[in-house]
Amino acid sequence: MNEFFKEQYIDQNICRWSLNVYNCKDDDYFRSVYIIKLVMAVCVSILDSSLIIYRLGIKRRNIITPYGIASIDGLLLFTSLYAYATIYHSITILFSKIITNFILQEYAFQIQFIFVLISLQVYLTGTLNASPRYPGSSIRFPRPRAANIISALAFIIWLSIEIVGIFFVGRNRSFFYVSSDPNIRNEYDPIYGKNKKSYLLWTKITYLTFCGTCFIVFLLFLLFGINLVKAANRSLEEMYRSKKIKPNIVVPIRIAILKMQWISFACNVIMALFAILFGFMAFGEELIYKSGKMNELISKIICVAMNLVPPACIFVTLLCIVYGEARSDIITTYPSTHYEEEYQMNYTKQSEEKI
Repeated sequence: MNEFFKEQYIDQNICRWSLNVYNCKDDDYFRSVYIIKLVMAVCVSILDSSLIIYRLGIKRRNIITPYGIASIDGLLLFTSLYAYATIYHSITILFSKIITNFILQEYAFQIQFIFVLISLQVYLTGTLNASPRYPGSSIRFPRPRAANIISALAFIIWLSIEIVGIFFVGRNRSFFYVSSDPNIRNEYDPIYGKNKKSYLLWTKITYLTFCGTCFIVFLLFLLFGINLVKAANRSLEEMYRSKKIKPNIVVPIRIAILKMQWISFACNVIMALFAILFGFMAFGEELIYKSGKMNELISKIICVAMNLVPPACIFVTLLCIVYGEARSDIITTYPSTHYEEEYQMNYTKQSEEKI
């Protein structure tokens, strides 16, 4: 057994820096990444659970409906599942001496990102359902029902590819040890050559699917988010000018639009970062088979990015939700503490000319 660990220096053994090789000799850096990831996942789960309790218990939100799930509540539900999956994955990495079921471990790692994508796609569905019919910009957007059908079909396609791809990635990672030293690799890993080609193929398929999905969702959030905010503001202004709504209703609606802007911005950042990270991972996984200072440095950077960036982004998104909830409650409870000008309806020059 000690022959597997006879490389003494980090620069001679880059397998320990790989995201998905779990049997290498532990070192302080490798453990510190997963310790930080575990702490961040616990923070996400606590904040997420608190928001769910607040919205379900205090605000009496009913999420057991299609419209309830397709909202902030659905986003919170699936991000909480992401946090629990991350906690499980981090604990197994830190405390397991050896991993025997690579398929299960691969699902434990990839399911985290699947839950994130599901949560954001669910929230995007709610955003589309809430899209007003009032024109927001000169760009022609598909109606919410058509966009939701396209989104649902895309969801079925990418989730099916991921489930199948993760299985084959885990099955082809059945070899015990991967070393950057070809002599050790050839001597102690007889099935290395057999599995490498299939492993890299399915790795590219899964990560490129993630990358493409994240990019598409990013574009949808960006385009529909911009259109929705513009349409909502123009529709609100039109109703206010025509006296279809009372002035005291304007403030809660403006607050809802403000919350939507914050959350959509956070979702945009997450999807953009994920698209970049998964694109790098599709080809960066090959670095564990190559030696060299630059390859080792890149693999370390990817390891940190893939493990620490997602929980950090999710935590920031939850903070945006907390900010929106707190601000709306404070303004609703103490309206006199805020300047009226901040929420007053601003007329555009075109509106004034029409009047």
